[in-house]
Amino acid sequence: MTGKPSITRCPKCGYEPNVVSDTCPKCGAVLEKKCGACGFSNSVEKNYCDQCGELLSPGNRKDRPQPPLPQKPPQEPPRRLEIQDIQDTVSEKYASFRRHTTPQKPPPPRQPEKPQETPAVSRPDMTVKLPASERPGPAPRSAPPPLPGAAGTAHILKKLTGPAMSLTVLAVMSVIGYFVLAPFLPKLRLTLTAKEYLANMAQGKYEQAYEQLSTNSKTICSLDDYLAYNREYYAKAPPWQFRDVQIFTMTKQAAMIRYQLKEGGGPWKTDYLSFVKENNRWARPYVWMLFQPIDEAISRQDFTQALFLAQKLYLTDPLDPRASGYLCASEFFMALYDRAAESCSRTIAAAAAYPVGYTGTELYWFNLYYADSLRYLERNRAALDEYEKMLKLPDLTVEQQCPIFLNRADVYVNIRDYEKALADVMRAGAVCIQGPSGDDAAKRMAYMSGAASEQAIDFAKRSRLQPGAPPIRVLRRRQLEDLRTRLGPKGAKYLPTDTWLAMHLSGPEYRVYLRQEALSPATRKRETADIFVFFVNLWTSKGKVEKAPSIDPALLRHRSDNRPEPGRRY
Repeated sequence: MTGKPSITRCPKCGYEPNVVSDTCPKCGAVLEKKCGACGFSNSVEKNYCDQCGELLSPGNRKDRPQPPLPQKPPQEPPRRLEIQDIQDTVSEKYASFRRHTTPQKPPPPRQPEKPQETPAVSRPDMTVKLPASERPGPAPRSAPPPLPGAAGTAHILKKLTGPAMSLTVLAVMSVIGYFVLAPFLPKLRLTLTAKEYLANMAQGKYEQAYEQLSTNSKTICSLDDYLAYNREYYAKAPPWQFRDVQIFTMTKQAAMIRYQLKEGGGPWKTDYLSFVKENNRWARPYVWMLFQPIDEAISRQDFTQALFLAQKLYLTDPLDPRASGYLCASEFFMALYDRAAESCSRTIAAAAAYPVGYTGTELYWFNLYYADSLRYLERNRAALDEYEKMLKLPDLTVEQQCPIFLNRADVYVNIRDYEKALADVMRAGAVCIQGPSGDDAAKRMAYMSGAASEQAIDFAKRSRLQPGAPPIRVLRRRQLEDLRTRLGPKGAKYLPTDTWLAMHLSGPEYRVYLRQEALSPATRKRETADIFVFFVNLWTSKGKVEKAPSIDPALLRHRSDNRPEPGRRY
């Protein structure tokens, strides 16, 4: 399990920047990197805590706070329009009208229109009982005459209800339109930003393009370096143009743009461009200045510096597969296998999704680092799956098969499947032809075939009963010297002689015996006994003592005689 991520914080103002820098962008004080495990404050360039030794790993980009937006001066609160209830407004206006004007005589009520005369019909015979459906209903009543002032009130209500209804409909349509268009707004802003950046680069407006870079990119690359590099590069390159800018993939904090690029008179080809989101805007990460320093650090085996630069690269452009690739290699060489497994897995997945130009050899090593990291973490089943996938890679050479078979055999040994381990060792012996790999394959073949008894005996002689105790060979010499002293010259014939024996059990496992033969004072016959019995696994270099005599504690103490016996190498 990995520890808590470190936090870069200003000790003066407490600001936690998301910018790779040594000084605080707010107050100018020197930043400190606080260890997530013990809380000790370290320098920003440190990779390990000076107090507890834990890795000062950066947190996930999505969990790190964005730099604060520039604060705006407080604005005057917006004015609110209070609308009185319609009925109250009508009532007050009508009452005011009654108070300030002379009441006029209301107009006479309109006479109801005279109904049209219907043709006369014959009166039915009342002696015949009509069905209910044919019985005449009651005569229709005329509507009552309108009350005085009712026409004015209806006019006012209609006048006020029209604008209110229009505003309500407009508000509802606005809300619906927002929810419909909201998911497309970030994509639209991203597409427009990408087109603007490409247009600035194509037209040679490098100053405007530099303003579109992310904050971390500006920290890594100054404006002068950016201008010098682009002017030198594009002075040698033909004019180019672009089209069909589309979003290839998009997350909350990063995105990849795909577009068509044409250089000079060449054909149109697909190219990609990455962006990161900061301060609620899309910015272009620029990481070209970091590739060469990381390659140089790895070539001189300065893996600490390579890891530091790879972390800076990943913080600047987390979506670029090359950032994860450099993390994968540097973390693997630093033996940070838990983090290397994560970075290598991310690199393999990103390389399959984003064509960044990795060669087959580079992808082979990323896959091997990932499988070996799983093996060192004892995630044996997952490691076996990855080795199986690697054997199916296209254009796999004989030299590339050698470490796959040897490392997969190591996994089989860990799960005690010695039959499959022996088969892989035999395959490795056929493909590991020369160099250290060939010697290693031959040595492990001897372990598995039972031809390494001498190595098992030597392993037992060099083992110790407890930390700080002398090796078994030294301890046994002390026992014999102590016994010789107690027997004296006359009892020298009772001094035992030792014999080391080894028996092959299975796979790389052996049982080693330290057997003594001595003249018994009671029977006057020579008797044999196993003094020490060891279980040894030569492949894993592990063993245990299965039988040991009682040892005088004085013999286990450190002495100046912890040296090889004259004329014999151990």
